[in-house]
Amino acid sequence: MNRDPKPKDDLTTEVRRILHGRDLPPEAWPEVAASLDSEGERRPLARVLRALTDVVLEHERELRWHQSELEQTNAGLLALHAEIDRQRRRTAFLDDVSRAAATSLDGAELLDEVAALLRDNEFADRILGWLAAGDDLACPAEPRLRPDATTRAARDTRQAVTDGAHRVSLPLVTGPHVLGVLDLHRDTAEFTEDDVNLAKGVANRAAIGVRNAKEYEREHELAQRLQLAMLPTLTPYEGLEVVARYRSATRGVHVGGDWYDAVARPDGTVVLTVGDVTGHGLDAALVMGKLQNALRAYALEGHGPASALRLVHQVLRGWQTDLFATAIVAEVETATGVLRWASAGHPPPLLQESSGAVSFLEAAHAPMLGVGVDPHIPEHERKLEAGSSIAFYTDGLIERRSSDLDAGMERLATACRTCGLPELDARAEHVLHELLGNTDHDDDVCLLLCRWAGEAGR
Repeated sequence: MNRDPKPKDDLTTEVRRILHGRDLPPEAWPEVAASLDSEGERRPLARVLRALTDVVLEHERELRWHQSELEQTNAGLLALHAEIDRQRRRTAFLDDVSRAAATSLDGAELLDEVAALLRDNEFADRILGWLAAGDDLACPAEPRLRPDATTRAARDTRQAVTDGAHRVSLPLVTGPHVLGVLDLHRDTAEFTEDDVNLAKGVANRAAIGVRNAKEYEREHELAQRLQLAMLPTLTPYEGLEVVARYRSATRGVHVGGDWYDAVARPDGTVVLTVGDVTGHGLDAALVMGKLQNALRAYALEGHGPASALRLVHQVLRGWQTDLFATAIVAEVETATGVLRWASAGHPPPLLQESSGAVSFLEAAHAPMLGVGVDPHIPEHERKLEAGSSIAFYTDGLIERRSSDLDAGMERLATACRTCGLPELDARAEHVLHELLGNTDHDDDVCLLLCRWAGEAGR
């Protein structure tokens, strides 16, 4: 039998064909070639293939090792990206809570916002926010609900308290004070240690917001008491009927700097003032009281409207405050019905004749008090008809978010023109009802109405 082996080149070619598709590295081929021929002698094919298999298997082991390393590296990168994304979402969530805490001025509303954020982020299925109420806790969202032992334990220990794996109660603590408790419940998923740590961050931020809300509320109450104490009790004046109304803003907790006043000189002239300090809160209320008293003092000294405003302007600038004010000063000679007035950036008064016709006393005016060094303050004069009435007011009466000042002034004119009530008190209530109704308003409101009886009415 002819067993002549193939030439080496043919065998090499055949091996390459058999291994077609194998990713043998170039450095493996010399070893394969060495197996095919050694010192010019041909080796048995089984021995050649064994050597070849060893090379292939070693290469595959190295390849699997590199693949394993690559998979581990990829897994590590995926875990790192997942952790970065988790931290990013956690930071964004805490930022949202901080933003709510910084912008809300009401503790109950703040807890509602925090609860909504927790639900939106699927952190808890049921959230109860409790606020300190004396020695107890109250839940604004569910007033009839009473705190249980877990909630009270969080308050008393000032620590997060868990009740099983599906509930955690966290105290709202600032300094030595426990301002409330945040109760978080889950239906199925358990709270992990990381979840509890995140919940503590939420509670810390909510506590700061509740503390700020309480401070705003205390300032609001103080400023409101101060403001109401400064508003005068109007007395009857011979020949001139005067009534006034004041309404606090129904939205927010800020108190404005609105005021009204009326004072009679010895000669029978009645001086009326209405004004509005920019800004809100205790500072605005204090500036309001000072301006009101200053205008009253200058009026009693005999200064006319323009002169009194000029002097108060200089006083306000001397206080070095960043607050300004609008004001109008008017005086009515009850013996003659002569009206004089001057305005510093204030809305124009509304005149209603005895016939019922209405018109705004549009006239040149100065800028707001405190603006400019020595502004020109024009003064105006008009003779009233018997039975005429004048409405002085602050911009809170006519300003609305949904409309401009012109529309508000038109509503005021319509309310006065269509009112058939003879009593001035009833007319004031009618105007407030028509312009404010039962809707919320963002600013305080002052309304001062006066009616001259005429020379025969003195």
